[in-house]
Amino acid sequence: MGGAPRPRPARRGHDRGGRGAGSRIHARALVKRFGTHAALRGVDLDVERGELFALIGPDGAGKTTFFRLVAGVIRPTSGTVERTTAVPFGLVPQRFSLYEDLTVDENLALRARLYSVPEAQARERATDLLARVGLSRFGSRLGGALSGGMKQKLALVAALLTRPDLLLLDEPTTGVDPVSRREFWLVLNELHHQGLTIVVSTPYMDEAEYATRIGFLDGGRLLAVGSREEVVGTYDRALVEVLSSDRPAVRARLSRLVSVDDISLFGARLHVRGAEGAPAARLLEEVRSALSGVVGDEAVRPIAPSLEDVFVLAGEEEAT
Repeated sequence: MGGAPRPRPARRGHDRGGRGAGSRIHARALVKRFGTHAALRGVDLDVERGELFALIGPDGAGKTTFFRLVAGVIRPTSGTVERTTAVPFGLVPQRFSLYEDLTVDENLALRARLYSVPEAQARERATDLLARVGLSRFGSRLGGALSGGMKQKLALVAALLTRPDLLLLDEPTTGVDPVSRREFWLVLNELHHQGLTIVVSTPYMDEAEYATRIGFLDGGRLLAVGSREEVVGTYDRALVEVLSSDRPAVRARLSRLVSVDDISLFGARLHVRGAEGAPAARLLEEVRSALSGVVGDEAVRPIAPSLEDVFVLAGEEEAT
């Protein structure tokens, strides 16, 4: 992918690889406390030049705290975090931070002046970037009159005006409609393939599919790091999928099985996780037997884990 380095294997706990010459972000034993609350608890992570790195986790996992530390907005309680960039980095915060009483064009002109981008260059870059994100027709619209997706696209354009070599995006698509989410990620992928290093946080598992590497953050701890395939490869449980319209009845029957550790809802399907050490063949046989007369054998099948399956298990293991 666009000259991106080979990802390190997925690791439980921390990314403990040594710092590479191309590291854009280098964090070691990173801790941040707010009073008695530990927002980050010993995070080790390297983000390499040219990566599209996705930091995934639920609300309160510590994602925004990590971004604020990388950006230098706050200082760590202990540990270190270094950012290596030749030019100012770009930042798209979770909340719209541009001026709602200025137009799109006025916001970008102001940003260019603040960062000493020559006026002619700023106009040329703004024209190109607005075209990329589909905002060319909205130059005279006030920032406050933009939709949520359009606001995030404008924030992205503003962050790119300085031609950064590192782009940080903190949950840029939260609350954005599905079409705008997809369009936003298409732009990020294009930027990544042009060589820009991108670090983006998201609570959406499907967005992680776009990333070169993924980090699972929960409770302030980095639980796994690697490519999608490597992270999924850490999953060591048998997994069975059940398709049924009577999911409460299915759940009630399966919850009695000793070989079943967890039952999660995925749309119209249930993912049935085997207990630690339970063989896949035995789990499949016992689930089919327990559901005899409720669903046919064809509605019960073994499956490979999704990222969400991996994340749920990692979070549970961390909590115990």
